[in-house]
Amino acid sequence: MGKSFGFKKIKKSTYIIFMMVILLGWGMNLLSQAAVVSASASVADGSAQEIPKESIRLRILANSDSDFDQKVKREIRDKVVDQVNTWVAALEDPQSLEQARAKIKKHLSDIETLVGDELAARNQKYSYKVELGVVPFPTKMYGDQVYPAGNYEALRITLGKGEGQNWWCVLFPPLCFIDAGTGEAVAQATDTEGAPLVSNGSTSNGSADAVDAGETEVRFFLWDWIVKVFDFVMGLFS
Repeated sequence: MGKSFGFKKIKKSTYIIFMMVILLGWGMNLLSQAAVVSASASVADGSAQEIPKESIRLRILANSDSDFDQKVKREIRDKVVDQVNTWVAALEDPQSLEQARAKIKKHLSDIETLVGDELAARNQKYSYKVELGVVPFPTKMYGDQVYPAGNYEALRITLGKGEGQNWWCVLFPPLCFIDAGTGEAVAQATDTEGAPLVSNGSTSNGSADAVDAGETEVRFFLWDWIVKVFDFVMGLFS
């Protein structure tokens, strides 16, 4: 009888330990998922930053919204941004807007050649236009940051008919953003081209507070749930 009681007691303890290990593993998994969500929100929030008043933008208009034309736009974007960044880095004063403007003007023909070569390499024969001047931009919203519509100095590249989704960034100083659409402001960036090429890592206090509140809520819910389950399991053997 004593041996039987002792065996039941050991079996009970083993079951409780087993249940607690499962609960602990589940809880750690939930917390890790919450951490991933928090990190993603912080990165997304960090994309919103103020564009300097003295800047030169880049705007590329795709021929159409076909997958291929959008791919061509992105590939030309990468080539142009890399090339201009190389020129700007070699300036006597990399912070000088005047020097950056002069350098881009000097190399407009080189940019035209670059665009033409990229199109030819893809067997695309549609026209293209490269120009530096004051260019109209629509209002855009990224997270909580609104970039107002207006006329801004920019290097504009029009591919073919220029009827596809456009992409824009700040060439000087180099703060690049992915454009979310073709004209009107949107509540959230919906373009699938990627994250900002460069971000200063700043965050919005409101969004940061929301993330913290969400993490706290998840943690309290998880703890309350574990306590309730533990009490339930212990109650089965009391």
